[in-house]
Amino acid sequence: AKLAQGALPSGRCRRAGRAEPTMPAVAHDSEPEMAMTPAGWTEWESKARPPLIYQPPQETGAVAMNCVYPCLRSYCCGVPACVRCCVLKPCCHQRIVSISQPDEWFAEMLSRTHPLCPDKYKGVFWMMDNVASEGVNTLQDGDWSSPRFMRKSAKYNWSVDAYNIWGSILSCNFWQRGGVHQFELGPGGKWMNIKVLLPGSHWIYELQPGDKLSRPDGSPMDFIPGHDFLRVSYVEQAPNSEVHYMYLLRRVAYLDAQGRVVKTKAYDELLEAARRCCAHGQLPFITDAQAVTFAKMPQQQRMGDAVGVLQPSSGGLTPAPPTDPIPA
Repeated sequence: AKLAQGALPSGRCRRAGRAEPTMPAVAHDSEPEMAMTPAGWTEWESKARPPLIYQPPQETGAVAMNCVYPCLRSYCCGVPACVRCCVLKPCCHQRIVSISQPDEWFAEMLSRTHPLCPDKYKGVFWMMDNVASEGVNTLQDGDWSSPRFMRKSAKYNWSVDAYNIWGSILSCNFWQRGGVHQFELGPGGKWMNIKVLLPGSHWIYELQPGDKLSRPDGSPMDFIPGHDFLRVSYVEQAPNSEVHYMYLLRRVAYLDAQGRVVKTKAYDELLEAARRCCAHGQLPFITDAQAVTFAKMPQQQRMGDAVGVLQPSSGGLTPAPPTDPIPA
């Protein structure tokens, strides 16, 4: 869970019967603490080369694939399901949703957009080949203090497999430790740094029209610029050091100018993967049943210098459809 395990201390899970959870109000009275210096960005953007030979290290180890992952993704005689239904659902206001029936809950995930979120980060994204029982998430609902800087908690709009061991562990970790991620977009607009507590160097790279992404055997991997991103973790905070985790962040849905949910071609691949449901160890791993908490914005919240229009019916900021149509 390279993208989701990083967590900063935060409040504990709410007890059943309490009010719906809200995103924490953050007042930006001072400049955010950047993870990268201007000199660091200059070096990274001039020297870093995205790993366009797509071979996720987390999928190559025989012990992990044949022993560790099957154990963590097991249903363990229904114990994780009991934990989910009896503890996590009432305590963390989680809903169980289905990849195969996404329209209603995709719309809920997309119903809140921060006005400073760049268009390219709007939508529901599938964490394809992230083996750690994480499913889909959104970035547009994060706390964007500028178009380059955002904080987001994995407690909200960040799905996990509903009924296996790993999914339950992730939910407990998010709610116990906060699940906070800090995202910082580089001046060049291609690389985004992710600050978490995990060691190493964590990034999102926006795949470009001229990039050629391929498997180790040379077979090409299709991607759509503006839809698909490369999530990569390096061993060291240095350009082109060893890659120790990678996967694709693929847009599977977004809102059109009329506020309607539009599913992309990547959703069809997500659906196929969910229907396989890890049969015979097939990748990418994801289950049809996902657990997710939909957060409602507080009625009064400062978000940098941005002013959001609050809608009482949704409890959140007015959705901001893309200014330019996103290709399906």
